[in-house]
Order: sequence, then C-alpha cells, then structure tokens
Amino acid sequence: MKKLILFFLIISLLASGFTHTKKFKYGIIFNDEPFTLENAQTYKRSFKRNERIYWLFMSKKSLTKVPYIKIQVAQTNSKGPIRAITGISYTHEYRTNPNTPHYFTDYVVMHSAGHYYMEVFDKNNLLRPLVVADFFVK
Repeated sequence: MKKLILFFLIISLLASGFTHTKKFKYGIIFNDEPFTLENAQTYKRSFKRNERIYWLFMSKKSLTKVPYIKIQVAQTNSKGPIRAITGISYTHEYRTNPNTPHYFTDYVVMHSAGHYYMEVFDKNNLLRPLVVADFFVK
C-alpha cells in the first residue's frame, strides 16, 4: 500500500512539473560579432571595455503589433549578495522592421567595467519588460 501511495505521489509531482514549465516567448543573446546564420547559435556574456556588444532580441510572436521597442541597459553594483541598480547606462527606442517580425538586432558599447542588465520593453507598456538578460564588461 505504501509503495502504491508513493508511486502516485511521484507521478503527480512529475506531471505537475511538466505542465508548469515556462515556454519560450522572448530572448536576448549577446555576441562580439554581428549576427549571421553561421554564428547565431554562439553567444557570449563577457566583453571588454569599448568593444561592440551585439545583441539579438528574439520573439516567438510576430512583432508587427509592437511598432516600437525600447532597450534599456542598467549597471549594477558588484558588491554584496543583492544586486542594486546604480544607474542607467544606455536607453534607445527602435522601430521594429515588418520584414523581420521575429527578431531585432543592434549593438551597444559600454565604456566602464561592471555587471549590466539589458531590458527590452514594448513601447506601449514600459512598466514590465518583455525580457531581461545580463552581461559583464571587464
């Protein structure tokens, strides 16, 4: 009887774990070279100062309903277990391209070392970012 109860408990835990997995909606990857079909699957998270940091924003849904996106890069402190934002390093608004409705790419240059977070917002909703990713500049 105990084995049967344990078996059903394990099955229910596994089933709940598979049904509550997060599905891909948006993503950001970084690279030190412009994105092409050959290098789109390689990415980096650590860069040098004054180096171009190419970023690729991907969306499962078409971006045709989102005419503008806003990119914001924030620098955080590197001390302590809790990371606090020390300032906004870069912000820019882009018009999405209807010819490439599932991705957008550009580059940024960071002049000081640190830990950075890039956030992508829908221009119509600036309270909640679509996606957040981090990278380091040494």
